[in-house]
Amino acid sequence: MDELQPIRTILKEADSLPFLFVGSGMSKRYLNIPTWNDLLAYVASLINPDKYYFAKLERQISDKINKKTNYNQYMTALCDLVQDELNALWYTSNKFVTSRDKYGDLVIKNDVQPIKVEIARYIGSFDNTTPSVTDELNCLKNISSHSIAGIITTNYDNLLENIFNFQTYTSQEELLFHSRYELAEIYKIHGSISNPETILINSNDYKEIENKHKYISAKLLTIFVEHPVFFLGYSIGDQDIRLILRDIIDSLGTNQAKDITKRFFFVTWDSEVDTPKISDSTITFSNGRTLTMTQIIIKDYISLYKLLAETKIKYPVKMLRYIKEDLYNYTLSNTPTKKAAFWIPDKELTKEEQSQVEFMYGFGIIERAENGYDSIHYEEFYEDVVFDNKNFQNHLVVEKSLPIALRACSGWMPIRKYVKDIDLTNVPSIVDSNLSQIARTN
Repeated sequence: MDELQPIRTILKEADSLPFLFVGSGMSKRYLNIPTWNDLLAYVASLINPDKYYFAKLERQISDKINKKTNYNQYMTALCDLVQDELNALWYTSNKFVTSRDKYGDLVIKNDVQPIKVEIARYIGSFDNTTPSVTDELNCLKNISSHSIAGIITTNYDNLLENIFNFQTYTSQEELLFHSRYELAEIYKIHGSISNPETILINSNDYKEIENKHKYISAKLLTIFVEHPVFFLGYSIGDQDIRLILRDIIDSLGTNQAKDITKRFFFVTWDSEVDTPKISDSTITFSNGRTLTMTQIIIKDYISLYKLLAETKIKYPVKMLRYIKEDLYNYTLSNTPTKKAAFWIPDKELTKEEQSQVEFMYGFGIIERAENGYDSIHYEEFYEDVVFDNKNFQNHLVVEKSLPIALRACSGWMPIRKYVKDIDLTNVPSIVDSNLSQIARTN
């Protein structure tokens, strides 16, 4: 029995590739990166290695805020407390001289909190994947080029960029103010260790998230409307996910909301299940509206990744993104131009990615298309003379193709078709010789 068959059917009927919405559980699974609480415990250990020191800070916050009912508020308040303690030492203590040497300008000139620097350094040290999940990661890599449209994540680490090699937006500002093409892209909506300034973790950052989350949700709305979405590495009660989903549901009518939630899949890991299980999971929001999505409970992710791999397009998603970007830029241009042509971005795709191409199409400068006239075989010209079926550009044939083709057939070919409307004063010498030979035989 194939427990995932209902998911397979939905993916086959969908008119677009899936998006992945990835949370910290995946970073924990594949890189063993600590949880939010453990990250703060690590920073506290840099300040004071006594195990009771961080416990004291936790107690100060838990006396004021209930962690179970107000998790984000509790964690950001705890972060503020650790941040203040770190600031008292970071600028002068010998413990942080290496950090100051590397990130001092960022902290001083850009007003970046030192806690973000230390968290970026710490997460960046987790660069070895967990050996027990190697097979899973290989399956994930296999779906990266043809089966996934893009990724949204709240994770800071670079695991997803390294696996997918997609265009990455590392901050909310980039997502809000840069053009997106929703193909081969990663949206890191809580920041990235590659730019510590973008990391959102303290209470001021979360106020910014609250102020901008409706704009972020609006930016992501088309993804939710047009693509199947798989939520990985989150708990069903995650506050960040609930905020985004609430905004999505609020922006849609009841029937529209029912349609898109049929394509929402919440993936839950459970070591006790032997085979995947599917059930409905309902979230109730504070305004009374509800969202029911499909919950997939699995023991490992291989079966899910293999299922996603079945939904495969012929063209690498990176290529489609380049084409979409060029078409977009071309249509925005106010300058008339004839420089539109078939194009494949060989400088951007790896050799392996190029080898997977089944069809080539694109938008680019005419010189790239002109280079193709260097490789036309002389037999094609004979066919074109007889059947008039090639639609060649005559000036390119004379300038680029005929010098090569004429050498390949001892300097003589029927070429009058191609030179009848061409200025003959500057044609290549071998073309001129061929024309003279034809004139002598007449």
